[in-house]
Amino acid sequence: MPSPSGLRTGARDLTGLRAGLPALSCRAPSPKMLDSASSITRMRTARMVGVAALVAAACTAPAAVATRAPSPQTTTSPELTIAPSPLALPTATPRPPVTEPFRCTERVPIPEVDHVVYATWSPDATKLAISRIVTLASPRTITGWEEEFFLDSFDVRTGELRPLGVGERPQWSADGRYLSYWGWDGTLRIAVGGFVVADIPATMPEARWVGETLYFMSKDEIQAWNAESFVRTIAHLPSETAAEYPSDDVYWSADGERFTLTRYSLDGTLERFLGTTTTGDLTPLDLPQATFTEWAPSGESLFVQYPDRVELHAMDGSARSSSLRAFAGPVHGWTPDGRALLMGRISPTIPAGDALDQFKVWGADGEPQTTATLPNLLGQRVFSPGGEYFTGVSRTSLYGTRLELYRCGAGPASSGASTGDPTVPSRLAAIQADPRRFARPVAGAITQFVQGSHTGIDVAAPFGSVIVASDDGVVDAMGWVQVGGRRVCVLHARGLESCYYHTSAALVTIGDRVVRGQPIALIGMTGVTTGPHVHWEAKLLGRIVDPLRQ
Repeated sequence: MPSPSGLRTGARDLTGLRAGLPALSCRAPSPKMLDSASSITRMRTARMVGVAALVAAACTAPAAVATRAPSPQTTTSPELTIAPSPLALPTATPRPPVTEPFRCTERVPIPEVDHVVYATWSPDATKLAISRIVTLASPRTITGWEEEFFLDSFDVRTGELRPLGVGERPQWSADGRYLSYWGWDGTLRIAVGGFVVADIPATMPEARWVGETLYFMSKDEIQAWNAESFVRTIAHLPSETAAEYPSDDVYWSADGERFTLTRYSLDGTLERFLGTTTTGDLTPLDLPQATFTEWAPSGESLFVQYPDRVELHAMDGSARSSSLRAFAGPVHGWTPDGRALLMGRISPTIPAGDALDQFKVWGADGEPQTTATLPNLLGQRVFSPGGEYFTGVSRTSLYGTRLELYRCGAGPASSGASTGDPTVPSRLAAIQADPRRFARPVAGAITQFVQGSHTGIDVAAPFGSVIVASDDGVVDAMGWVQVGGRRVCVLHARGLESCYYHTSAALVTIGDRVVRGQPIALIGMTGVTTGPHVHWEAKLLGRIVDPLRQ
């Protein structure tokens, strides 16, 4: 079940090649190609051989959502960027206060940007740094194709899509001058205007900008980079708790003053520590039975999710708690200012963008206050820095997605069917026309196939991403298993079962009836894994089958 999803050992360094290539929008595998799906053996060595030919063979300029396998005869367009005429963006309104109802219900038409997995707003809310899936022809795989993360900048004002590199986890510095990302080879890179200005020897993929200084981990050291002093050591971790990825994972508070270190064990136990950046001191976090933790996007509050409740912990030792029964569902997000939680449910994401959901704002007093109305999008569901816009992805097929942009404003809005997207009927028709039933369970890249001893499909996605049921069914198994970590299994018709491994928080319980596209769990790193991903497995009458054929 291990997947090369965290260190991206299979991604090739196309950064230099991309400088002379157009922004790429590549195609999803066809049913015929999926029928020959098998495992991808992914190694760093000798990955650059024939890369230019692979890119030329695999991609076309992004004129439309593509749904078929790449063709070796396909050639690239000579343009470096796509620059449609300026978009007629609606006038943005000030960020709504979290004490009043607000809604993000007005869809903004933008050029199609396919298969987005990571999306991070620039500080001035004019650009999105996105990592998106590109399907490349590959002579090393039985399938003849593989998926990689390409990094682009998307200008929401003009629709321009500019290639930046190959990598994931993009983050902007405070003034937007610098962009950091985790590269194909396990190197933390810093770029300015698409040009790499620093390769950082980080050993943890997660880093944090504070102003124009980037904080990161390198073995047992907390280090920082900026343009004046370059790399300097801030503090050392205690030798007995030095972090080693992926058995350990680190995330930083928004202000960079604290960090959490989670230590995963093969027996299912977790150790969590709270660290202080300036000293490296670690304090055990006593969070028994907690399944998920996440820092608030602003300040240093820590969100903790349990099977039956949620908590917000302040660094002064105080905490607020609420039962999950106080909300319509267990799915969480953050308000535009990043200081309060949004709690509720996401309607089934087939095809996504076709419904509006109401979330309760859980505010400073610990009680549900007001409501936010949001479209039922997949992937990284994020607000722009001022709260004027909301982004995520919708489905264009069982496996394809595209970027969506919604305008936000103050005032209540009823939940129910969304009338803002005229493409809903055609997208739904494309899904229903597919002879298969299983939908890709998360907005992420396939990193391993069913082959040999590997019994499922590995899909890499950001930690905490929502995993959805591939088809209708009943939840029939949950809990910890060796190697696979925490799992959620769904029994479908005719003895077909799908299971989702390495999860963190479960969003359902045994006996729940679920429908295709309904959230059931969050991406995690439990069990044997090399990074955040889901091992997606299917069995027919107890025998392993390929999920991509179902």
